[in-house]
Amino acid sequence: MDTVNNKSVMVGSSSPPTRLPRLEREPSVVSAGRSIALPDEEIKKTASLHDLPEELTIKIIGLLEFRDIARLQQVSTHFYGVIKSNHVLAKAWYHRFSSPDQYQLKTSLPTKDKKRLRHWLRPFTKDKALVKSLIKKRKKTYFPALFYFTKARLMSECRVFKVVKKVIIAHDLMVNSASFSPDGRHLVTASSDKTAKIFSQKANRSWEEKGIVFHRDPVRSAIFSADSRHMATIGWERQIKIHDQKADGAWVHKLTISHNDTISSATFSADGRHLMISSWGNTAKICGLKDDGSWEEKLTISHDHSINLAIFSADGLHVVTVSRDKKAKIYGQKTDGSWVEEAIISHDYNVDLASFSADSRLVVTAGTGNKAQIHSRGTDSSWQKEATILHDNWVTSATFSIDGCRVVTASRDGKAKICGQRFNGSWEKEVTILHDNWVNSAGFSPDGRHVVTASKDGKAKICSQKDDGVWEKNLSVSHDDDVISATFSPDSRHMVTASKDGKAKICGQKTDGSWVEKAIISHKGEVKSATFSADGCHVLSISQDGTAKIYGHKTDGSWVEKVIISDKSPVKSVIFSNDGYHLAIISEDNKVRINKLKRNK
Repeated sequence: MDTVNNKSVMVGSSSPPTRLPRLEREPSVVSAGRSIALPDEEIKKTASLHDLPEELTIKIIGLLEFRDIARLQQVSTHFYGVIKSNHVLAKAWYHRFSSPDQYQLKTSLPTKDKKRLRHWLRPFTKDKALVKSLIKKRKKTYFPALFYFTKARLMSECRVFKVVKKVIIAHDLMVNSASFSPDGRHLVTASSDKTAKIFSQKANRSWEEKGIVFHRDPVRSAIFSADSRHMATIGWERQIKIHDQKADGAWVHKLTISHNDTISSATFSADGRHLMISSWGNTAKICGLKDDGSWEEKLTISHDHSINLAIFSADGLHVVTVSRDKKAKIYGQKTDGSWVEEAIISHDYNVDLASFSADSRLVVTAGTGNKAQIHSRGTDSSWQKEATILHDNWVTSATFSIDGCRVVTASRDGKAKICGQRFNGSWEKEVTILHDNWVNSAGFSPDGRHVVTASKDGKAKICSQKDDGVWEKNLSVSHDDDVISATFSPDSRHMVTASKDGKAKICGQKTDGSWVEKAIISHKGEVKSATFSADGCHVLSISQDGTAKIYGHKTDGSWVEKVIISDKSPVKSVIFSNDGYHLAIISEDNKVRINKLKRNK
């Protein structure tokens, strides 16, 4: 069946649905193809922008696309001064990023630490006057946009990077994971030698060991909270340990949480004040941070079978757990801090997928069956079924667009479906994307205007939304084997695939809105992953051949190889920090090497 079931009523899908108003819309990154080439004299004759107050002129220019602003700056000396002095181009570039990505970039920026800001820039420029001038503006509201825009430009002008080793973290047995804190100042490793090691940056930018966390059994992984102040280590012995950072930089143990079976997932809420832990032993636990700085267990959620996933909503006030007992449960936090059950969502098969919309008002659940269900939260905190999206096989992914007005599902039936919400609240299918084999994943770009699918048929397909709301096929990227993943850059302007054929392909958007292949990253073995850096300026690919490669985006729009990461011991994985130039390289020799990218002289 190729339908959407709205509140148990079958509806057609012959015409595109009317969209609900977007809660928050970023400026479109799709150029309308405008051409601005009039000299100043002709502009003065045909328009009065020169005579308008500068504040109004800036607002008008701000409505243009990034590339149109760049062109206007090039062809008009008057507007060149206006755009440059008010940093309009930097602001337009920054607004390409979705709100969550902007928040991540902003919170990672050490605006109060001039020395750290200089260290972020000096590897890529010798212009001390530029660095000094930029840092002087660190208290301005537009500083994150200007700083990251400048750093991206400087890094793109570097022909190649060299990898400078800063510290080697050694373990006695296999390293299972390594994670940077969101602010880039800390790194935690997790090892089968039953330890997790915490390293932090000193004032001189060197790294030092700040603590070792001991478990009774191998440590599987470790995570930081979004504010980088809390850290949790997950052990195979059914325990999680929470550590907090003190004012002097030391990390202290706060709480050990035990489960009755292997822990399957752990995640902090966005504000870092709650930790959700799920286990294969049919329970999930919510732990909360008290006002005195201690942690306590707040709630235990029980299912009749193992829990596959437990996540927070973006506002941190709701959680959803999904289980092999064919149920998903939603809990909400009351004003007194307690958690109460708000809904139980039943499926015909195991539930292993769940996702909240960005505004936390909607949730979509799916699993090993052929259905995805959308539920919405009312003003009385009750949850009502809005729609059921039907497939002919297992649903492999289901996610919302940033505005919550659309959801895309992927299935082993070889289809991905984009469904949208009408003004009356009903949901209708807008388009079906067809593949010749099952679809591994489907996801929206951060601006919600594009969808990319990755399939076992060796293809990734990009579909884009036109101004009239209709979706159309934009580009099909071909590989010689299974496409493992396809991911958009944070600014929605690029997409990268990873395939078992040993290649990762970078695609970019042209000024007319179409997509084209920009670069092919080749490895000698299967590409395990290909991801963008937080600022979208670099792509990191990791292969089973034991190497990793970093490609960078140049100012002319092309992508070039910046560095090949290899060692005597094969590379297992590489992690980018949010500052854009620190790397943690995990090798097969049980070591983690923290490196820094630097301009190769």
